[in-house]
Amino acid sequence: MIFFRKLKSFYIRYESYLIPAALFYGFATDILTFRLVSFDTSLFFLLGHLIFAAVNIGIVNHFKNKEVKGKFLSYWKLLAPLLIQFSFGNLFSGFLIFYSQSGSLFASWPFLLVLVLLLIGNEVARRYDLGPIVQIGVYFFALFSYFNLSFPYFFRRLDVTMFIISGFFSLFTVFLLTYILSDYVKEIKDERKKLWITIGSVFLVMNFLYFSNLIPPIPLTIQSSGIYHDIERLDDGYRVESEPCESWDRCIFNREIRRITGERGRIYFYSAVYAPPGMDMTVTHRWEKYDEDQNRWVMEAIIPFYIRGGRDIGFRWYSYYTVRPGLWRVSTETDRGQVIGRKAFHVVQEINRSTIIEEI
Repeated sequence: MIFFRKLKSFYIRYESYLIPAALFYGFATDILTFRLVSFDTSLFFLLGHLIFAAVNIGIVNHFKNKEVKGKFLSYWKLLAPLLIQFSFGNLFSGFLIFYSQSGSLFASWPFLLVLVLLLIGNEVARRYDLGPIVQIGVYFFALFSYFNLSFPYFFRRLDVTMFIISGFFSLFTVFLLTYILSDYVKEIKDERKKLWITIGSVFLVMNFLYFSNLIPPIPLTIQSSGIYHDIERLDDGYRVESEPCESWDRCIFNREIRRITGERGRIYFYSAVYAPPGMDMTVTHRWEKYDEDQNRWVMEAIIPFYIRGGRDIGFRWYSYYTVRPGLWRVSTETDRGQVIGRKAFHVVQEINRSTIIEEI
């Protein structure tokens, strides 16, 4: 037991550093892992972390003020808070990776912000000993995010029905978890009302974000996209005419310039949308121009097209529109308005322009 006492002393001394480090390590391992393995394998790893986090939440709260017998349980009780944070780190970094790939950051930032705030809330709860209520609230958000991620993928459907099923399946799972834990954790049994208020609040927030089209339409992803002056379809791809970037920051921040020779000119938008095999659906290109007088984006055209899932490079298609000088953006969206990807560009009137021809 000498080693255990040394380990406990080290843990107590450096706990304020170890817990955030475990969370960060969970993030780092996911960033490396989930970009290398298949989507199916990633879902399996995320499910494992959900189970592992649930078990450790039970261990932490059941043995909170109790003496444990046996070396194994002693080590487990000591390290369980670290293991919870490690699992949460893996879960939420995985969600950040997949959800950020499946939508525009500028359209989906509220959902990602909620994710970060829940992680901070969990850390505050641990520091101020707020008990299992916040832990289970964060866990419920992870459950809901996981089922909203996995159900459309396995059932090859992306619609309101899948979201509703994901929500109620998440509620059933967390109800089962709390029912089991209430037999072993007195605090959960005594404060079920607060717990269900917390879970209900998370449920309402998720529904608000979804029906406001702020949750990315996972598992759809944009493989590539671009703004061009002309597009010619080839047997194995496309030949496009575009302009070189004037500076690196304009390309990185999607503020490319497209020059037209008259008051109006035709501009093409190309996108390649990945969908899993069997997920065939309608998506749209929404063309919008920024109105400086009204200080808002004004929709100019919605052009639908049908995609077929299963192509690694994505289903490729393009649309075009006759534009005027000003700030424009084109969003690739689902038929109910969830943003899969977005490109913004400036249109200026200028007689001379340099162009490049390439194949994509």
